[in-house]
Amino acid sequence: MSEQINDGGPAFPVGHPEMAMQGQSVKETQGMNLRDYFAAHCQEDDRLVKCIRAMDDKALEVFALHPDSEREEWSTEVELTDWAALPSEVAKITRRLELESKAIARVRFMQADAMLAARDTDTTER
Repeated sequence: MSEQINDGGPAFPVGHPEMAMQGQSVKETQGMNLRDYFAAHCQEDDRLVKCIRAMDDKALEVFALHPDSEREEWSTEVELTDWAALPSEVAKITRRLELESKAIARVRFMQADAMLAARDTDTTER
C-alpha cells in the first residue's frame, strides 16, 4: 500500500454538518484540497515545463508514465511507444501532447508537494 499523500486539507474550508447531504461527509462538501489548489496555480510557462517540452520522446515517456523507472538502467525494462509505428504525423503529435500533459501534471503536483512541505516547516504564524 502506498504512503498517504499530504493534501494540505481543504483549500477553502467552509463545510458545516448542515451542508452535507444524507450519506455525504462534511469533508466532501469542502471542494478541492490545498494540494490541488497549489498544483492548479503553478505557472504554465515555468522552467520545469520548458524542460519537459525539450525532452526527447523516450525521456518524456519514462518521466510521464513510469515514474518508478527514471533511472537509466530501469528505462529499458518498460514498454515504450514505437514512434516509427505510429500511422501519421498527427498520431505522433497527439501522442507527444498526451505525454507532455501527463508530465506537466506530474511536475505541478511535485511543486505542490514541495509547497506543502515548506508550509509544514514554516514557523511563522498563519
